[in-house]
Amino acid sequence: MESDHREAANSLDNLLGYHLRRASSAVMAALHQSLAPLQLSVTEATTLMMIADNPGITQSEVGRRLSVQRANMAPLIAGLSARALVERSRIDGRTQGLRISRTGRPLVRAVRDRVATSEATLLPDLSPTSRAALIDQLRSIWMTAAAQAPR
Repeated sequence: MESDHREAANSLDNLLGYHLRRASSAVMAALHQSLAPLQLSVTEATTLMMIADNPGITQSEVGRRLSVQRANMAPLIAGLSARALVERSRIDGRTQGLRISRTGRPLVRAVRDRVATSEATLLPDLSPTSRAALIDQLRSIWMTAAAQAPR
């Protein structure tokens, strides 16, 4: 039985997707733990960061950029609004833009700090150049996959 386990591990060892999944799981678990004291999920935190970086962005655009389904965006934004972290402002007609509220700004700063600390803790030996190269490679993978996905 022991040899079966080693053989399976060896066959997975050369699969990029396997390592990407394991790395993603580790990073997301650490991030979840880091954000827990702020009472935010990873999705809420990334949504706040997206809105902070793009004041006036629409709810549908946030969902599109973060790959959050439309049905999940309304309750997500409603929850952030109920906590007074996000404000809505009319852009035109029925379209509303989102902005981080005065109450939400310190929380976004805390989120950014926790994300940076979490990444630095998980990847202490990754130089800034290596980090930038890894981000470029990972972005290329998911953008290629997104372009090939059926619509």
